[in-house]
Amino acid sequence: MFATLVYRRTSLVVTPSIKIRSFISITTETEFANRKARVQENHGFYYPLVNDLRYGNGVQTLRIPEFRKKFEYYQFPDSSKKIDTLFSVCGKISSIRRAGKGIIFMDIIQDFTKLQLVIHHKMLNLNKEEFSNIHSEFRIGDHVSVIGFPGKTDVGELSLKASQRVKLAAPALHPLPPKLTDTAKINSLRVVDYLVNRESQEIILARSKIISTIRKFLEDRQFVEVSTPIIANSGTGANATPFVTSSEHIKNDMLQPEPLQLRVAPELWLKKLIISGFDKVFEIGKVFRNEGIDSTHNPEFSTCEFYQTFTSLEELMNLTTDLFHSISTELLNAESLKLTHIQAKALQHEEFKTLEFIPAIEEATGKKLPENLGVAELENYFKSINLEFPKVKSPAQFLDTLASEYLEPQCAKPTFIYHQPAILSPLAKSTNIKYGDRQYDISRRFELFINGNEYVNAYEEENDPFSQNEKFKLQTRSKEKHQDEEALVPDYKYVTMMEWGMPPTGGWGIGIDRLTMLLTDSARVENVLTFGKLNDVLKH
Repeated sequence: MFATLVYRRTSLVVTPSIKIRSFISITTETEFANRKARVQENHGFYYPLVNDLRYGNGVQTLRIPEFRKKFEYYQFPDSSKKIDTLFSVCGKISSIRRAGKGIIFMDIIQDFTKLQLVIHHKMLNLNKEEFSNIHSEFRIGDHVSVIGFPGKTDVGELSLKASQRVKLAAPALHPLPPKLTDTAKINSLRVVDYLVNRESQEIILARSKIISTIRKFLEDRQFVEVSTPIIANSGTGANATPFVTSSEHIKNDMLQPEPLQLRVAPELWLKKLIISGFDKVFEIGKVFRNEGIDSTHNPEFSTCEFYQTFTSLEELMNLTTDLFHSISTELLNAESLKLTHIQAKALQHEEFKTLEFIPAIEEATGKKLPENLGVAELENYFKSINLEFPKVKSPAQFLDTLASEYLEPQCAKPTFIYHQPAILSPLAKSTNIKYGDRQYDISRRFELFINGNEYVNAYEEENDPFSQNEKFKLQTRSKEKHQDEEALVPDYKYVTMMEWGMPPTGGWGIGIDRLTMLLTDSARVENVLTFGKLNDVLKH
């Protein structure tokens, strides 16, 4: 199609982004700049409607995976190595190889699947000069449509042998760099990254497989998928700082915009649905926390939470183990994914260990915890084991520091840390447990750690509105007394809803982003997000 236009000098020269110029020769850069100028002069011609790319007369258009499935093992005639039925395909050119002026081999990709096109001047009833003029302007990155006969080459490669000239569907106006490895350039040029780096695409495909496997796992067990509010007047349900916003259409009594928050977790909404009679619910969606950005944290991230009535902590552990085995198996069985999932292989049949919080702390330190887990007693305990105090001197922060120092390093393999002291879990059911001659208020909770990182948080939910009310008050007192900003912000409306009758319930949550990092062996969270972390998103 380019050959049908008159070439002319033009002052319009647009070069690719300076960020990728170092990968591209000046000659190639100038060639594509001129190409862009020519397209811009008559751009409507170069971007036809889909129907203009069809061939009519009952010619079937197949997507490339369908084409391969239909003809991969077809027994073509030995003489012609093709059949005489016409089909058409579309895709993006990934490779062009010319054999003189009369033959072109193109590889095109669609749906992450490749197909070779064989374009021969004789089959198009063109002499070599005409053929070369018509097809010489195609470039890697162009999207094309072609009609021809399915067949195989002399070396046995499945191909479509073109019967008409190739149609241009959309031209590439910049040359692709041969490689893109600089992290800063990758994070600010994700479109180019995906076009150049198959591994980057595979991580996103693996993420999709992980999410679909979780969804299928739960749906197969008759869970109901729901969507709960993202914007509300509170973002409670987790110890986190919310994003605050407002709506011009929702006013307070002073006719000012009502302060609103993006949710930090869907937990309380989902438990309200449990109270409402939905016995098995789950949600896969976004949550937002106005906190730090680093290699494993982004303010916007995806989670899955599920809740099931009459489910014990032990049953939640079994569900977790089964789910992780299912995800690993699905990833490893996905033929379209070429990544070597080392961690997925390790998890496929892995036995999950358990560590009970207080006995494990005492075994690691060699000293018994005080029966009263107050600040003064925990300060003395820290002194006795020569451990530095946390910055915030609240009981929860002291206990969390003990877990970080002595338990999490033991969790290279999948490990359930369970029965945390109740002060760490204000939304969990609690019970009294004796360890030797000492008795503690313990939550029916576990956290799953792998390689020292937390992946799952689960517990039997507190369903007693009076106990929940007291736990919320305790959190408020701790927040005020110790300036503990990580203490949970109470939601007393939720307590009121509990009075309608909340059955015993097991609740479970996982971070999708961190799980994807684990199963794709990705070192940084931006690698598993389509356009990176928030600071990367702003560059796009």
